[in-house]
Amino acid sequence: MQPDEGLFTRQLPGDRFREQTDPVLQLENINVSFDGFRALTDLSLSIGVGELRCVIGPNGAGKTTLMDVITGKTRPQSGKALYDQSVDLTTLDPVAIARQGIGRKFQKPTVFEALTVAENLALAMKGDKSVWASLRARLSSEQDDRLNEVLRLLRLDGERYRGRCRPMSRSLKFIWDVKERQCYR
Repeated sequence: MQPDEGLFTRQLPGDRFREQTDPVLQLENINVSFDGFRALTDLSLSIGVGELRCVIGPNGAGKTTLMDVITGKTRPQSGKALYDQSVDLTTLDPVAIARQGIGRKFQKPTVFEALTVAENLALAMKGDKSVWASLRARLSSEQDDRLNEVLRLLRLDGERYRGRCRPMSRSLKFIWDVKERQCYR
């Protein structure tokens, strides 16, 4: 698959020194079983720089277990989960994995309807999310420029200073959530 085929996310600035084929996440022979039920059997997967993969399958196929292994919630009986070619995620706790920048997105999109569109996007920006830091947070000029860029990309630049977010349909919230997360990678 070539990068120009549209299945790749925007690369991070640090990725400019890497090849598109360098694996960012590499799973090698992952095995997980629960009371004799084999949820994952010799699962191997490699995801390259900027590559987007979707995991689909019926209930019980192991999708959630796969995400649990990557985020540290579940420890595999065997195998490795390498992040950035050197960090074995199977040796880290979930907090240490989150500090590496690996998180998870659940199915229920969240939009804080009491906040403006710009305030919702500002909350999604990378940074210290502790209570005190969040209460005192102010956008730098660089962050403000990025926020304006994202608003233009989402075609919401006219909404920045308007009142609170209006109730959105579930499908619109999902689209908002996916685009918002892609913009801040």
